[in-house]
Amino acid sequence: MARVDDYRKSFDLSAEALASRDWADVARLAGAQAAAGASHLTLAYYGRPVKVSAAPISVAATDHGPELPLAEQALILHYLQRADGAPQSGQWITFREVEAGEFYWPAFVKRAKAPLVGFFGSRPELLAELAVLVGGEGPAQAGDFGVIVRALPRVPIQLVLWAGDEEFPPEGNLLFDSSVGHYLSTEDIALAAGLPIYKMMALSRAR
Repeated sequence: MARVDDYRKSFDLSAEALASRDWADVARLAGAQAAAGASHLTLAYYGRPVKVSAAPISVAATDHGPELPLAEQALILHYLQRADGAPQSGQWITFREVEAGEFYWPAFVKRAKAPLVGFFGSRPELLAELAVLVGGEGPAQAGDFGVIVRALPRVPIQLVLWAGDEEFPPEGNLLFDSSVGHYLSTEDIALAAGLPIYKMMALSRAR
């Protein structure tokens, strides 16, 4: 598990790389909005408004919710650094199909797939109810139940469930637009996939 100083180093490296970029161009490629003079840009992150300031580079949610953890701040900078403006294809792929996805598959199952099925598999209506609070955009296009959550402007994720029966337990998976590698590394895809699940689990327990 990464330590806080690892996230700090990751944040600082991306901040250094972004500091020399044209922020209006960064915003255009990432589907964000640049302020006049490019002093900062804004984007939606799991349904929350986020401001990324340019000098010095900082990341903060602008609503009244909790402060973004450093790992999530770094994720947002990684997205801005990597974004190349590739259009979404409309073709949905599994994590196994992203670059090196097979290698990371066990970690992905532990981080995202298993929590999705374990917490929501027997109560998909709760998934639909809570998804609107974390960037949910509507029903998934696959499975018996599910939602599409927009993690970042150009990173939609399908959280999909299949109903169980007397013989088989519920099953689930997460799907990504095939363009996702243009915006996030494989490790960041795994992180981004698990985040809405844990956010919804926390929201459920807080009710």
